[in-house]
Amino acid sequence: MPQELAIILVIVIGAIWLLVKIIQGIAAFLDQASKDYDAAAAKRKQNRYSRGRDRLRQYVRVLIPDELDGFQKKFERVHIEFEQAQRLTEWVARPPGWEKHEFQPLAPPRKRGGSGEMCIDDIDIILSPTSDSSTWSAKESEIISRQCRYPSAPPVGNPDKITMFPTLSAELKAAAFEFDAAQVREKDVVRYFSDEQTGVLKYNNRRADLIAKMATLNSAIEEWNKQNRIAWERYATQSKQMQDAELLSFQSASDLYMKACREEKSNFKRLLEGYKKREKQSVVERLNYVLDRIKLPGTVPQTWDIDFDEEQHIAVIEIGLPDVVHQPPSKIVILKSGAVKKPLNQTERKELVPKVHPAIVLRTAYEVFQNDTDETIDLLVVNGWVKFDDPATGINTKAYTASLMVKREQITTLNLTTIDPIVAYNNLHGKSAGKLVEIIPIEPMLSLNRKDSRFVDAKEVLKGLGVETNLASMDWQDFEHLIRELFEKEFSGRGAEVKITQASRDRGVDAIVFDPDPIHGGKYVIQAKRYTNTVDVSAVRDLCAVVQKEGASRGILVTTSTYGADAYAFANNEPVTLLNGAELLGLLKKHGYAFRINLQEARRSI
Repeated sequence: MPQELAIILVIVIGAIWLLVKIIQGIAAFLDQASKDYDAAAAKRKQNRYSRGRDRLRQYVRVLIPDELDGFQKKFERVHIEFEQAQRLTEWVARPPGWEKHEFQPLAPPRKRGGSGEMCIDDIDIILSPTSDSSTWSAKESEIISRQCRYPSAPPVGNPDKITMFPTLSAELKAAAFEFDAAQVREKDVVRYFSDEQTGVLKYNNRRADLIAKMATLNSAIEEWNKQNRIAWERYATQSKQMQDAELLSFQSASDLYMKACREEKSNFKRLLEGYKKREKQSVVERLNYVLDRIKLPGTVPQTWDIDFDEEQHIAVIEIGLPDVVHQPPSKIVILKSGAVKKPLNQTERKELVPKVHPAIVLRTAYEVFQNDTDETIDLLVVNGWVKFDDPATGINTKAYTASLMVKREQITTLNLTTIDPIVAYNNLHGKSAGKLVEIIPIEPMLSLNRKDSRFVDAKEVLKGLGVETNLASMDWQDFEHLIRELFEKEFSGRGAEVKITQASRDRGVDAIVFDPDPIHGGKYVIQAKRYTNTVDVSAVRDLCAVVQKEGASRGILVTTSTYGADAYAFANNEPVTLLNGAELLGLLKKHGYAFRINLQEARRSI
């Protein structure tokens, strides 16, 4: 029984499923048939619409230009460029650039003391003459023949040019929709051509919007161009003013440069002319430059003193020599570990040390005649001296150890790089301290002449003055003698000589100091100014000229008054020392003298 029910149930379910499928198939058929009918109806309708539209199209004209997209891109690009121009345009006037130069005059000869232990290899350097291009004669010729031109080009203004920002222009054609009313009814237009009408309307609305935006942009551009031109004109005016100011500055700097250049050129030309004429001062001054040009090892002193006999054409040069006795030279030995400095053995000292001083003297004589192209000097004497602490007394002592007297032809024919300095020196009958195992002073063949017709006998005035003495109102000649006495005390213990000159109208030199110290010594000229008013810069300039004329190492200006700022500024770069009234009183106090300076009282007594 249950088996039969199951079979019946399967049959019933199968029948139901089959019935459902049949119904679904009928429904699908009916739906497709409906769709096919609707499609056919729509197609018939579309065909009727198309035939109607195609029949009327000939009576309808639609024009929609294809240019708004391109113009909009152009508009947006111009708008961005305009904003950038507004942001980046800045008219700031700046002065035109130019390079400022200050004329660098040739440094005056500078003496220096040698120090340290010599290396015996330095003899080869000592006996290496200055090349022709590096001699003083070559430098002198370069200075005298130079063209004094300012090394920098004048400032050139190049202000930026203005460029007006261009306005935007475009002729945008309007879209058009037209129809023949005799052939096409309004309802047919609406039915068949509404899309075209809408397209034309949208196009024209967009066109009107772009034209309005273009007008707004062009208005902003025109206003900005107007304001930009005003700013540019102000900038151009300021640029011109700045250029004119820089041109004035350039011209001033150029004039100062060329003036200084021409002055130096003229000074050295006059110096050479005076040298050729055998004028003593010119000969001494030019030889200072010759000696300064000699390149010697740093352990060799470069200090000297010069004299010249105008009648006999004899030059006497005294030079400092290194103390090779108390500071024997060393030697460089090459080992596997490298170069090592070692002392000379006894044999080497006896052989090499005696060559040092003759080598320096010969080199000095050679350089002097090498630069004496006009044969101003007929006879040259070179005296060499050494400063050392005497082991017997402990006193710093100056002793001459070499003296050579030669004529031109005797020295210019030497080949310094191949000679034995001792043999050559002895062959020229030079005087020396022998083997230099100890310093044995010699008498120079000819010494410097320190006589000067301007010198007068000293007068002692310090002892006759009291604490009540007002230096600003004392007799000016007594003041000069006071200054001489003061500096005589200041330089005492150094072997210096202080000479006072006779009164003269130019009042160029009131006293002269000869200090033999090889490092700090030399010839000093002193001017005494018993003034009650401020000493101006002209007095300092005058002293500098006197220092140069005298061939002195330094000038000292002493006054009872004060100096102006310009005087101190000028003296700062010159071989000049300024002592005002307060410093003068301090120097006197240092040596035990108490005086006073009262400028107002001195003015009342004048």
